[in-house]
Amino acid sequence: MATSNVELVQRMYECFNRGDMDTIRKEVFAPELVWRLPGHHPLSGTKQGAEEVIAFFEELSRSGIQVDLIGLDTFGEDTVVEVHRGHGTAANGAVLDARNCTHYQVREARIADVQVYISDQHAVDQFFNAVYTLKPIPDRLA
Repeated sequence: MATSNVELVQRMYECFNRGDMDTIRKEVFAPELVWRLPGHHPLSGTKQGAEEVIAFFEELSRSGIQVDLIGLDTFGEDTVVEVHRGHGTAANGAVLDARNCTHYQVREARIADVQVYISDQHAVDQFFNAVYTLKPIPDRLA
């Protein structure tokens, strides 16, 4: 029985929450995956391919962020839209609690194109900039 698009996104969340990046890489993500995360922080921007997205997921986990699925539904034949809560406290005390929305396009039973929409961009930017502080300028220029 073919997995529905909603079940595919649910599976990604289940794998993410248990740290099973290998299953996500091999069975959930399309090879040509594009993942867009808005913002002005070190994790924002466009990720190309499963390896870049997996690296992003690993940094999310390292930052102390947990992602809880709130709602999930189809939108047309090849699209899933979900709402999630990203929350956590980093080792340095930075705190984030935000509800966001993500749009997934599925092709050939794999997640192929993703756009994340942030509810409070300032709070997300502030959190990740606190977690991933820049080195002093001389060290960055070396």
